[in-house]
Amino acid sequence: MALKQKFRTSMKKVNGDLLTPISIFMRLQGQRKFLLESSAKNEGNGRYSFIGANPRKTYSGNGAHLQDLSHLTNKHYHYEGEIISLLKQVMPRVTSDTQYPLTGGGIGYIHALPTALHEVVPALQFHVYDTLIIFDHLTDEIAVFHTNIEAEQVEPNIDQLIDELFTASTLDDKDYALHSLQQHSQQLTTAQFSGDAFALYRNLRVQEAAAYMYYMEFDECTVVGTSPKSFLQIRDGALSTTNEDANLDTLCQTDSLEKRNTIQHGLLSPAFHAIDAVKQLMPQDGLIGYIGFNGQVDFTTPAKTLTIIDDKAYIQTMNNTSNLTLNALMKG
Repeated sequence: MALKQKFRTSMKKVNGDLLTPISIFMRLQGQRKFLLESSAKNEGNGRYSFIGANPRKTYSGNGAHLQDLSHLTNKHYHYEGEIISLLKQVMPRVTSDTQYPLTGGGIGYIHALPTALHEVVPALQFHVYDTLIIFDHLTDEIAVFHTNIEAEQVEPNIDQLIDELFTASTLDDKDYALHSLQQHSQQLTTAQFSGDAFALYRNLRVQEAAAYMYYMEFDECTVVGTSPKSFLQIRDGALSTTNEDANLDTLCQTDSLEKRNTIQHGLLSPAFHAIDAVKQLMPQDGLIGYIGFNGQVDFTTPAKTLTIIDDKAYIQTMNNTSNLTLNALMKG
């Protein structure tokens, strides 16, 4: 078990063939947990699953107001302006040269939840995680990656965290109940919900397996869902988007632009940050995914999403997607 250290970062790898992303998530202690994964049925996707808890801070916003909450100090900072531009200004930036597309950053959504909920939950919300657990499905390795984004921060005990993943007992399986469906529109249904949100996600990931599957705990709500494809991805400066109508001439170096099948590709111009591309290419349905400290982004549209608030589940499907197999998800 070798520890590698670079400026502001620490990483440790171990053999993880006795664990799965689900068991890691269930053994991981903390609040505001998340899991990003991909179905193994999708070729070209699914090599890495990302798991985290206890974010360092949370960015949330509506309209022209962005709030920055530090979980270390419990201090709130407020900014006025266009919220995606503000997000670009406040998101920490740390260069890391690793094999992983994500080693830390913001996990969340932008305008991805039904507008009917925006009075209850923010239209934009990202938890910022400085410590990630990365499960490599190709090698069965687990990497724990930490990025120090605050000078006063104490480095976490990575050895202790890894020991907990292997020695903590997996909690007993929990259940949930989803019933009393009420159709509000073609894309939005509500249901009474009780029980464990992660149990619902575990059922959803089987019934609606897809290239993008996500579980995110926020203070106001828990968001779970699946989506069939990437909408916007930037890795090592290479941009790809399934938005066929997008004009990439200003964002990308023009001599790099090409279209393969239904996906547009190009090299992001050095004059722009990845969040500039997010702002310019923002679809009507919203985005859900991550923004890495290293400038890598990967977003999908929330094709099939459940937003759980107290005893209600808001079941959202986007245009041109089949309805959730609600009968398969109904329990209790």
